[in-house]
Amino acid sequence: MRTQRRQLGWRALPLALLVGLAGCGSETLTGPTALEGGIWKLQTLQQGSSAVVPIAQPDRYTIEFRPDGTLPVKADCNSCSGTYTLSGATLHVGDAMACTAVACPPGSLDSAFLAVLAGAQTHGVKDDLLTITSTSGEMTLRR
Repeated sequence: MRTQRRQLGWRALPLALLVGLAGCGSETLTGPTALEGGIWKLQTLQQGSSAVVPIAQPDRYTIEFRPDGTLPVKADCNSCSGTYTLSGATLHVGDAMACTAVACPPGSLDSAFLAVLAGAQTHGVKDDLLTITSTSGEMTLRR
């Protein structure tokens, strides 16, 4: 009987190892998203049905998606912070984004940029180009 128990224990070991390894594999699959890992700079912006506007100074409009769900944003002469969540291709930016209230120069796209970001619905990443589609329009950013 003692021999049978030892054999049963050794037979159960491979199964226990497989179950343990399967659990570890799921953590790898839920690692960093394609949005994380750098600062995204605005390339184009389109509000509603208006024309696509190319951005002359992309460094003035940036977004960083941090792994902890925080979202630092530079909107021309204003700095903002907020939160975001992802579910597949769905992107939701938190409702309470806090921004400085500096009056940017005429021609600034800070309000349009923030409106598209705040209304974000979907996103897609392809070759370091991020597209965010929103209730207010669409924008593309490059890392």
